[in-house]
Amino acid sequence: MRILIHSLYRSSSLSHFAVELIKSKGNGRVKTLLTGVVVAGFAATVFTQSLTLDELLFRASQSVVAYERVFSNAVAEEQYVQRILRFNGTLRRQRDLRSDMLLVQLPGAVSWFGFRDVFEVDGKPVRDRDERLQKLFLGEARPAVEQATTLTRESARYNIGEVVRTVNLPTIALTFLHPLNQHRFDFKRVDEEMIDGRPVWVVQYSEQAQPTFVQIPAGDMFARGRFWLDVETGDTLRSELVLGTSRSELLTTIVVDYRQHEAFPSWVPHSMREIYERPLESRSESIEATATYSNFRQFGVETKESVRVPR
Repeated sequence: MRILIHSLYRSSSLSHFAVELIKSKGNGRVKTLLTGVVVAGFAATVFTQSLTLDELLFRASQSVVAYERVFSNAVAEEQYVQRILRFNGTLRRQRDLRSDMLLVQLPGAVSWFGFRDVFEVDGKPVRDRDERLQKLFLGEARPAVEQATTLTRESARYNIGEVVRTVNLPTIALTFLHPLNQHRFDFKRVDEEMIDGRPVWVVQYSEQAQPTFVQIPAGDMFARGRFWLDVETGDTLRSELVLGTSRSELLTTIVVDYRQHEAFPSWVPHSMREIYERPLESRSESIEATATYSNFRQFGVETKESVRVPR
């Protein structure tokens, strides 16, 4: 059985960012992903007494805009391990990827989105990498929607498992906090915690508008999850994205943790954890993946011109 799921990224003129999942078999037992230690100190409580959720969401939206601006000329190396697990938890297959992660903005689009440029698969270099990149970015101009679809599929080219997914990018949940998209969601503060010594609000979100970001042939699939937002800056220190429920054919959970980096004013992705499971089948396989990010650096484009003076 194959279930086709499309996700639509809505941001100004780039109104349909095609992200797709194709699911057939697979998925099984799921591990608990999130364990939180609540440390609500007196100082943090005093600081947040006058803060409202609307104010924090505004700060979060401006943080996302600043993040896009900073990382429009930055790239990070991703170490990505994907595992297919049998229903009893034993390993059936593993794939190790090394990639460059960067933000890409298409002509006519306001917002950026993540792109995974895989350069090594299971220890072997990708042979056609340069040719692929030239075709993707230097080829003939195409509509933004079409090019976005091509880029997101390219980002998922080397994934393994029966779930062919393109939502496994660390920045995808941040798009929900973008000022162009917040109105599509309902937000609720559910807790207060400390992460790396910084007070955060745990903000639960659920998608309300239709059509939803994620589409299946039967209709809408509503996104939900949580954000851990720095109460002072609005920076996202952790994000959780959940698609589906325990009664769905496919249940997806993606958790991203962010850390400070000395070279950038914004917090950067530190790790991403994913689980894809099939909750209605007790003996099915699952996919678990972990990505870590390092070697953050800025890049630029250099052009040289030479002029020959005729004699």
